[in-house]
Amino acid sequence: MPSPSAMPAQPAWLPHYLTVAACLDAAPCPPVSDAPEMSEGVFQALVEGRLDDVEDQIEELPDWGRRPCPATALADDPLRAIALAGLCRALPNHEAIAALTAVGAVTLLHGPPGGMIDDAASLLAALLAPGNGRPPARIIALRAAGDARAGGRPEDALAPAMAAISATTAPHVLLVEAGLTLPGEIAAILPPPLRLGPVDGWLIAAALSLRGGDAAGLRDRLPGDAALRALTPGQLRFALRHRIRERQITELHRIAQSNQSNRSNGPTLDDIVVQGAAEVAARRLVADLAAWSAGRIAWGEMTRSLLFVGPPGTGKTWLARAIAASAGVPLIEGSLAAWQAAGHLGDMLRAMRASFAQVQAAAPAVLFLDEIDSTGDRGGDDSHARTYRRQVINALLELMDGAGRTPGLIVLAACNDMDALDPALRRPGRIDRIVAVPPPGLAAILHILTRRLDGALSARAIDHLARRAIGHSAAAIDGAVREARSQARDAGHALTGADVARALGLAREEPAIIRRFALHEAGHAIAATLLARGRVGEIHVGMAGGHVALGHRAPLLTRRDLIDQLTCLLAGRAAEELVLGSGCIGAGQGADSDLARATEIALRLELTYGLSGHSLVHVADPAPMLMTDPAVRTRADRRLRTALRRARQLLAAEYHWLLHLADRLCAERVIACGDAGLDRPGPDPEARHEP
Repeated sequence: MPSPSAMPAQPAWLPHYLTVAACLDAAPCPPVSDAPEMSEGVFQALVEGRLDDVEDQIEELPDWGRRPCPATALADDPLRAIALAGLCRALPNHEAIAALTAVGAVTLLHGPPGGMIDDAASLLAALLAPGNGRPPARIIALRAAGDARAGGRPEDALAPAMAAISATTAPHVLLVEAGLTLPGEIAAILPPPLRLGPVDGWLIAAALSLRGGDAAGLRDRLPGDAALRALTPGQLRFALRHRIRERQITELHRIAQSNQSNRSNGPTLDDIVVQGAAEVAARRLVADLAAWSAGRIAWGEMTRSLLFVGPPGTGKTWLARAIAASAGVPLIEGSLAAWQAAGHLGDMLRAMRASFAQVQAAAPAVLFLDEIDSTGDRGGDDSHARTYRRQVINALLELMDGAGRTPGLIVLAACNDMDALDPALRRPGRIDRIVAVPPPGLAAILHILTRRLDGALSARAIDHLARRAIGHSAAAIDGAVREARSQARDAGHALTGADVARALGLAREEPAIIRRFALHEAGHAIAATLLARGRVGEIHVGMAGGHVALGHRAPLLTRRDLIDQLTCLLAGRAAEELVLGSGCIGAGQGADSDLARATEIALRLELTYGLSGHSLVHVADPAPMLMTDPAVRTRADRRLRTALRRARQLLAAEYHWLLHLADRLCAERVIACGDAGLDRPGPDPEARHEP
């Protein structure tokens, strides 16, 4: 049994809640003038649920006017009891309730927990019933999906509600369901909202305590707050359908555990390896959310939204899940594809609003919007379904604005192509920061394989596999390990490194090909270092090619910057020619190849930037002129050949370094350079420096 000091502190609103619940259940409550202060005996009886013992003293309870007797006692209607607990937490004493009926009072109550807006509205009507000269307060309930019975939209009820409030000094209470975003100009007029959510352990424990028992003790027996906030209204309703309290608690634990299992044992940031800015942003967000929860910083002082950008399979979804798990808050996932599955445009928009409503009710929580670039761009060239796309993006903009005004609500989004995203979605205020999520490096792949193989292979075998797997996405590696295990089971033998390599599609290695790729990447790395185009962070090679990861890239501002960049891009081909006597197709294979990127820079230097030295004419898209104007093609080719000769000269002067780095890459496959960048080897007087 926990010691008294280990027991959670009882919230200050709990006695007020028990008093209000007893008053509502004891209806009709006759109005009493100058009600005396409640005696200690009556208060203790109410706390312990012994209403029969104090029935003859019920006139001591504060007066909230005459009201009809509810059809069901609050103890028998746990969802209604939870809604009342939310109201009492927002309005923690009799004075706070009375203030709602003051002349000219306008109160904004946001987010009835668990979608219980009808329960909250009827309870408010009972609490604010006219009595003792109090004026009647008008309660206006605004639902996120509009009045479904009348086929209305949320905004249809908002305009007449504001007109009614503005026309009189009668007290009004606006009860706004979670998920409904008030327009900025209206939110600026209204007072700050009182929030009724989220449904946490204390709200549920208070509701269950109406059948007797200590709320603090019940609170200890419930799932954690993060798990309870993650429950949907339907799940909460299902768990509490039982009349026996033990069954209710058991069901809450079962469903909460099921939710956790469905998230596939989501990792924390310590379980995954992310690199560079993505890791820094993720850990800072978790730390800031903890500081905000502890009251050390204000909500407006922290980053509240991040956009993760990177190619498919780099682990953007895993990163979002790890942030939520590390912060200990629920994760609600949404995507255009999931929302569209609901049906036509109206159904789709309702599903979108429901995702935002769920996370607002669960706050503090994380909303993850996957593949957000699939919403498109309202200004895009694609005219197909333009009206549909515009309405979807407008609705998403409105919801993200509302999310930004909700304390505790973190929005994470992911996309593969940021250029396809509507500019209004990625602007500051909706997205605080855009963070690149690169393919996993050696450390990340080692971590993934070690975690997934779980002792099936030796550390040496895993290291060898990781070096060969450089260039594969985290998702591809994760899937390959599962496929390898399946193949091994089918073959009836223990898992081997060959099984994993086969599942990854790693071809038999050809030393000559590996050496060519190693020379190519070494040329890029040395040129980038000599010309200060960026700090080399990691170099890797394999049968599929290679890559040099640069950090702290230098900007492309001047003619010299552009010429240096051309030299770096062609240094890979120059290294092959210098050592092997010829280049290969790799430098020009694909739209993102070295030659393709160098050609674009050469064309723009000649025709776009006004830095060619003989023309200030600006051509926004010079690429078509490459095919139609021989003179342009000749000038661009001349620049490329000049850059290639310069790269050869640079590398010839560093021939020993070039060979040394290529030999290391052939042996190690991956070289992590760290913060210091690329190391230059010591001098070798016997090294051959070729022109």
